[in-house]
Amino acid sequence: MQAKEYRPDIDVLRAIAILAVVFYHANIPFFNGGYVGVSIFFVISGYLITGIIKRRLENSTFSFLEFYENRIRRILPALLVMMFIMSVLVILTSVDKGEVRQIQSSVKRCLLAIPNIFFYLNTNYFDPAADTMHLLHTWSLGVEEQFYFIIPALLFLLHKKTTSVKTLCFLFAVFLLSFVSSLIVIQYSQKFTFYMLPTRAWELLMGSLLAYTAWTPKTQQGKILCSLLGLLLMFASIIGYGKETFPGFWAFPPCLGACLYIAGGTKINETILDWLTKNKVFVFIGVVSYSFYLWHWPIFVFYSTFPNYKEISPFAGLGLSLLAFAVAVLSWRFVEKPVRQNPFFKNRKRLWTGTVVLIAASIGLADHFNYPFAPESEYTGTKYQVAQFGTPREDNVLDVVLIGDSHSASASTAINVLCGKYGLSGKHEGTLLRNVYKEGESTQTINGRKEEWKKFTNFLKRHKINTLIFAYRYNLYLFGSDMVRRPSQIRNLKYIDNPDLPRTEALYRSLKDSIDEAYALGVKNIIIQVPVPEAKSSVPAGAGKLHTFLGYNEDEINLHLGESTEHYKTRLAECLSVLERIKKEYPQIYWVDLKPLLLDEKQQVYKVINGKDAFYYDDDHLSKEGALYTMPAYDEIFKKIFK
Repeated sequence: MQAKEYRPDIDVLRAIAILAVVFYHANIPFFNGGYVGVSIFFVISGYLITGIIKRRLENSTFSFLEFYENRIRRILPALLVMMFIMSVLVILTSVDKGEVRQIQSSVKRCLLAIPNIFFYLNTNYFDPAADTMHLLHTWSLGVEEQFYFIIPALLFLLHKKTTSVKTLCFLFAVFLLSFVSSLIVIQYSQKFTFYMLPTRAWELLMGSLLAYTAWTPKTQQGKILCSLLGLLLMFASIIGYGKETFPGFWAFPPCLGACLYIAGGTKINETILDWLTKNKVFVFIGVVSYSFYLWHWPIFVFYSTFPNYKEISPFAGLGLSLLAFAVAVLSWRFVEKPVRQNPFFKNRKRLWTGTVVLIAASIGLADHFNYPFAPESEYTGTKYQVAQFGTPREDNVLDVVLIGDSHSASASTAINVLCGKYGLSGKHEGTLLRNVYKEGESTQTINGRKEEWKKFTNFLKRHKINTLIFAYRYNLYLFGSDMVRRPSQIRNLKYIDNPDLPRTEALYRSLKDSIDEAYALGVKNIIIQVPVPEAKSSVPAGAGKLHTFLGYNEDEINLHLGESTEHYKTRLAECLSVLERIKKEYPQIYWVDLKPLLLDEKQQVYKVINGKDAFYYDDDHLSKEGALYTMPAYDEIFKKIFK
């Protein structure tokens, strides 16, 4: 069973995988776990590629050149066309140089077969910021391409040096090593596990092992059972997942399901399964699945990155999916199919020369193709943070210590200026909330959080600290996700010592534990920053587009992008109730509220720009300009403490 003949059931499997991924991104109900579709694709790739290599090695017809030529014909043309068209669209419609630089960098890394490494270093697939990266989905191509660089050479050497049985044992050992690595590494870095080949290789190798064993049930009943069980595992994952820490162990069921489906799908004779595995509609979706995958994500991103972002509704998602499918059909018909079938592209010299020229030209264009808008279309929101405030003193004395998540990094700009103004010393310590974790996180992750706070406790013990400042995005902790952008992925906050407590009680206990410890270890003053308003979309890009394409003035931009006072109260209702409890219990705490400084003249919304200054560098983090604009709120407190 090594894919010697065309198998429509595998195209149906591709259809299952691509529909799962697309409908997940489209927020179609019941597809909360649709991201497992990529793992299914990995199994298919591992199975088909290994089967091809094994068969040709056994027939003494394997050629590295031919193998990579086929991969180029399969992957590169449609990818180049998609990247070129999306780059032009972004450049022609973007008024934000950062957005242009982002897609230019993505294009270069895709062409160098390292997009997964680039996105690992620059974003997280499950974070809201990922929604703005047009080529994020190409990370999976990077994993596959890197696998394609290794597996042919590995199988070639094993075929020359050892027996098939030993080769199989070696592949199984590598599979186990990768799988165990995935289980371990995900406890410390879900991001690395998700994006990188060492922790994803086992998914491809599962397909490789199936190809090498050529296993399939001997009876019709066995084949039917195998196929049904495979479908059950895949659909249970697609429909049932949502809050699992993925990939790790949770990638195993859908991968196993894909293997069982492939193993059972040969020469099966059963009415319902035969209808499914040879269904012409599903087969065609599978045939165009590569182009469908390439086009669906950038279309979704292009739609959602225009001003006034909100999570794609199922209705809009379905419409965008149909549009992506239509574009995919065109890509398959006029790009994929001709390149794979036309004799012109089968000429070796033309293929390699054209590939090198196209890649070099694309990288060159990516470096030098500039967007056409004038500087007056730009709104500046500078990402800026400071780690050390003022001039360090001797004897471990610190006047100010700022703690928190990325929102504290935004506040550090203002704190640094004020420390200079008042002649103070201080530090910024990035620290997660104490004694809490996100629903579904592993024991090792929770233990890691405990260790982080032990280190901070030791930091408090080693220093004499006058003032400790808390600046957190509390709502992200309460819900474990961005409840506005991804409500389907909410993970409640859990208190370590009592996981059954409601999330608001968990947040209250966390803050109380931190405050009590700080006072017990000699901290004299505590300042808590009230959560900042959040814009409706990325401010620099959104403001620029509203101004350039719709002619909005400053007031109209603020009204359109700024969060209303009512929405702020509704969005943060649970969080504000917790902070109110803390305020009553600890009347000595100082509170910094930046909102009044951002409120517009009509008292309706919180401003996001002032002239060409964007107060946010994205949609929720204050920029350097925003931090300095709201600095008077901190200055009022500093005057009281450091007279």
